[in-house]
Amino acid sequence: MSNFQILNNVDHKDLRVSEACGAEFGDGIHNCPAYTFEFRDLQSDFPIMLQATQQDGLIPVVLLGFESGENLFLEDSRWTALSRPAFLRKGPFLIGQHHAENGEQVRLLSVDVDHPRVTGGADGQAVFQPLGGRTEYLERTADLLEQIHEGAEHTRQFTAALVELDLVEAITMDITLADGSKNQLLGFSAINEDRVRALPGDALADFSERGFLMPLFMMLASLSNVARLIRLKEQAQAPRS
Repeated sequence: MSNFQILNNVDHKDLRVSEACGAEFGDGIHNCPAYTFEFRDLQSDFPIMLQATQQDGLIPVVLLGFESGENLFLEDSRWTALSRPAFLRKGPFLIGQHHAENGEQVRLLSVDVDHPRVTGGADGQAVFQPLGGRTEYLERTADLLEQIHEGAEHTRQFTAALVELDLVEAITMDITLADGSKNQLLGFSAINEDRVRALPGDALADFSERGFLMPLFMMLASLSNVARLIRLKEQAQAPRS
């Protein structure tokens, strides 16, 4: 369970956050949310698909593995991909909406103190300096959270536009590995390339004006990484000498 608290330099003066990689730090997941501002980087490593969620409806996700808890880009404690999704890089932090005394909603930085990356010991990155100022690590993380906060709305609008133009289709992938074992990937959707080709010019112009063309083409290009995932899966299953 998460335990979010408003971050402050009194209650959290000794808080440190590990930047190590590993399933024990929450990296053992087979997909995670993705935002349009990072599609250019992510498409070089991962398939970017769409997944229906109860809270946010249809959202873009990067595929990290084929089974629950499987991250094929983790090799022991080493991250093997060139890029890393912002969802994982942000660690235990988020920007939350809180009610001020005057009734207005304010945005404040919060931290999940029960997150596996949080430590009160000497390991990890310090969040506050000895006199209470923010560390470079926290400033860097706060900048990333601002990107996520702003990018979330653009991503929502982008996904809504895909649905509105009927560019999304549910997919089922039947995958046969080198050892003959069969796997099936369910629960994801992708962009239908034929429908993109058939878009009229005014729709493409609208996508260009709204900054949707680049993420659209990045999503399409990213699907070639499914073959890479299959190779990583086969390597993971191969006996080690």
